Amino acid sequence: MGAQCVYALLVLLALLAFPGASVVPTLLAMLAVWFIVAICYKYIPWKSEVGWWTLLASTSILAVGVIANVHYFTTYSGATTQLPLLHNPDAWRYYYDALSIMGDANGVPCELKSHGYGLIISWVWQLTGITIVSPLVLNMLLMLFSIIVSGGIAWRLLHGVTSKSGQWIASCAMIMTASVCYFLNSGTLLLKEAGVIFAFSLIGFSLISQNETSLPKWIDVVLFFIGAVLVAMLRTNYLIMPIVGVAILLRWNKWCIIKASTMLVITVACWIGVSAWLYSSYSEASEIASKIMSGYGLNNSFFLDNLDHRTYNAIVDGYFDFPWWKKVLFLPMSAAVQYLIPLPWGFCDDIQFGYSLAYAHNSYPWYLVGGLILYFVVCHMRKAPRTLARFTMWGGLMWLVPAFLFAGTVSRYALPMLPILVPCAVYVVAKWREFNKIQLKWWFGIYALLLFVGLIAGYIVQKGVAL
Repeated sequence: MGAQCVYALLVLLALLAFPGASVVPTLLAMLAVWFIVAICYKYIPWKSEVGWWTLLASTSILAVGVIANVHYFTTYSGATTQLPLLHNPDAWRYYYDALSIMGDANGVPCELKSHGYGLIISWVWQLTGITIVSPLVLNMLLMLFSIIVSGGIAWRLLHGVTSKSGQWIASCAMIMTASVCYFLNSGTLLLKEAGVIFAFSLIGFSLISQNETSLPKWIDVVLFFIGAVLVAMLRTNYLIMPIVGVAILLRWNKWCIIKASTMLVITVACWIGVSAWLYSSYSEASEIASKIMSGYGLNNSFFLDNLDHRTYNAIVDGYFDFPWWKKVLFLPMSAAVQYLIPLPWGFCDDIQFGYSLAYAHNSYPWYLVGGLILYFVVCHMRKAPRTLARFTMWGGLMWLVPAFLFAGTVSRYALPMLPILVPCAVYVVAKWREFNKIQLKWWFGIYALLLFVGLIAGYIVQKGVAL
């Protein structure tokens, strides 16, 4: 009880220190978020005291981040909560598209491929009124649910596989997921990522085969349906990823075939349904999809306008015009760039998008978790339990898709794969005593050296430092 009172006091102090959001409604909203999360966590099979503290710490960080960002978007910028100043072009587009849907005179309808998120924001405003605070609070809530489900994914995959209890496994996964600052920071920004991350958490959880610890079978289909609908609305082209997951994880028994078939039908129905809803024809939907998948216009501004990346621009000049095989040849470099960014310096480089972006640049927890993931993939994937290996393969392949499409420059597009990849890192931690100690030392020694070299190279490329 005392810790929860400290959380309430922290939120109140943040509201007073960063004026912008209305104090009483926002305080009540932040308390409601914690109440909902705590109640839901109380009734799941993988709950533990460590997981509870992880959620409380994550909620506190997210609450302060949301309040600080609202201050920056409003009071600091001379704007209001109804008409905030949003420098991020994506956030601006979503917000003003939602205003347009609400019939507000200041609204600006956006292109169709981004219309789904504007609809969700407008639905929230039907309940709360027009304010920048409410969709950010929703994103905060979705990120906390994603952390809970990430624990459930590991619990399902690893329960009985190691000597650790299911609660230990879930708590470890939640800690790893919440510790990745760029991931957690998605809950403080007006971007699609929080919703897409939550959707893939549900999809990943539902794809894991049933076992003796599983919930009732019908829950998998319901959770998959919710995830697929969210993906269809927020990032329609990502619906190809659940299809790949179903194919990789398919088992040849009666229930799994029925389950996989149902999930494929749901995915196709969501794709067709949302396309019919948002586009005037399926040919238009296909044209938009092909443009997105080819990188049409999406990231040209990064290469052409951002002087901080002029050196990398020169290296991959004309990337979006490359044939597919040439992009494959560039993939090791693209994957390395996506893995390293946001680079752990220049904490004020992206501050115009929100104060919390400084927190996102604290990348070292990700490098630690990523090192565990890579160690599993390189050294233990072949000998690991089949379902864990297949699940990790699916997450790894999907993680590479944004690197392939955008030369590694939009690492936030890969964030939905974190809850999918974390279980193999938990597996390494749970079984490290059984591994070859010399192999472990050599691996992490080489990994640390390569990471150091990569970060130095990243600094030179980004800053254009002359040697």
